[in-house]
Amino acid sequence: MVTNSFLRRVEKDYQRMEHSLREMEKQQEDWLIMAEQCLIVIDEYVRRLRSQVTRHQFDSMADEVYFFRTIKPKFIAKYLYYNQILEIESARPRSGKKAIRKFYENRMAALNDHHLAYVEFYNYFKRGATYLDQKYFVRNAYDLKMRLPDHLYSFDEGFTTFYDHQVATIISNDDLINFLMLGIRSLETGQERKEVFKNRLKWTASKVALIELIYALHHYRCFNAGTLDLTGTIQVFEDLMEVDLQNFHKVLTEIKARKGNRTKFLYQLQQNLEQLFLDTDI
Repeated sequence: MVTNSFLRRVEKDYQRMEHSLREMEKQQEDWLIMAEQCLIVIDEYVRRLRSQVTRHQFDSMADEVYFFRTIKPKFIAKYLYYNQILEIESARPRSGKKAIRKFYENRMAALNDHHLAYVEFYNYFKRGATYLDQKYFVRNAYDLKMRLPDHLYSFDEGFTTFYDHQVATIISNDDLINFLMLGIRSLETGQERKEVFKNRLKWTASKVALIELIYALHHYRCFNAGTLDLTGTIQVFEDLMEVDLQNFHKVLTEIKARKGNRTKFLYQLQQNLEQLFLDTDI
């Protein structure tokens, strides 16, 4: 029970941190200044997290695995992401679309090289496998017969496990690839990167329908191998589709209380698609 309270408190801290970061991205047009400001905020939250977890005794190994596989990497991924944005935007060419595009493409290639270097663990994590979690995500439990990270002896043993940093790297690299692709897209369209992102999609059906869809996809582990919590998933869709879903807990309660078909929107999607296939069969 103590661990459950601890995990809930940490999750709320992450939500507050992420909200602050999103607001900074909206308000600050300069990517360098924005990244610096975000790193200051993240540093404060990570230091607090380290202080909390080094004093905490997990109730079970499963709780420790959950923290180091799912929760801590989300904090560190944000640090890695904004740190890389700071480095990328500082180093990119100041002019010449071809030069900037080539620079972004080279950065994406480097991210892919990292993926190939850790492809075995990448596949393990993305498939949602768990059979090695007790070695990967429990402190002081690494196996010298397995591939060891280069910084093994630089570990903060109270705050680090064998591979939680690699999870954070996977998450941040996924976000960085999207950042770089939007940069390339902005070169092609002449729009600012934020405008390219903003103008991609808008949800025009009901908010209830969107929440029902997100909830189904989330619980089917469709995003980040199930490592992103529901609140985080909701926030991604809010940004992507410019819609306010802050009351999603209340909406989910109402959906669950429906009489008859509780997944009304998903049923309508299925029926519509089935009819389309029937109408277009030759």
